[in-house]
Amino acid sequence: MAMTTCKECQTAISSKADACPKCGAKQVRTSGCAKVALWFIVIVVILAVVGQYSSSPSPANRSSTSSKASSSGPAPAVTPPQPPQAGSQWIYQQETDPMTSAVTRFALVSSTNTVNFQSPYSGPQHGTLLIREHPRHGKNIVMSIERGQILCRSYADCNVLVRFDDQKPTTYSGIGPADNSSESVFIRNYSQFIASLKKAKRVRISTNIYQEGAPVFEFDVSDFNDQKFRSVAK
Repeated sequence: MAMTTCKECQTAISSKADACPKCGAKQVRTSGCAKVALWFIVIVVILAVVGQYSSSPSPANRSSTSSKASSSGPAPAVTPPQPPQAGSQWIYQQETDPMTSAVTRFALVSSTNTVNFQSPYSGPQHGTLLIREHPRHGKNIVMSIERGQILCRSYADCNVLVRFDDQKPTTYSGIGPADNSSESVFIRNYSQFIASLKKAKRVRISTNIYQEGAPVFEFDVSDFNDQKFRSVAK
């Protein structure tokens, strides 16, 4: 005879008893069919959970699937960078005298290299090459630096070494500004300089600078536009 335990008083009783002989509590018996049905439901639920988990992609698979989906589409169009326009390194300007309506024309270009002087003028700096046509002061070629002392005064000429492309260097005469500032030198012989510049792609200019020797500034002078220089809109 199979035995079981009373759920109320924990007394051992027959599994076929309807009530506990000690405390009188009614006993609930589960039939074999009910147990089989219960286990069947439990197994179905477990299989359903396992099947759902196995069918969902893992994070790695989802990432791989997303990558494949994105890579299968058309590649975005890439616009190649446009080359700089010829002569774009030049800046053209003009000023009009409000009293006389006379026009001063400028064309300038910065050096492609930098130089670094000692203190108190330390730090990389560019040179500037300026072409100017002034109604009162005439036509000028001016080479300027940002900081430092060019050894060329307003009362005495100095030497400025100029080399166009790979030609032999030419020594030009230079003179300092009338205000005795030390950052600029006016290069004489405007006509000769401009004639050579219009045929050149590069010009190197060197002049003596206080405690710095004679550093060389290189300028890209290609595609100088004389017509644009003279026809800048007012």
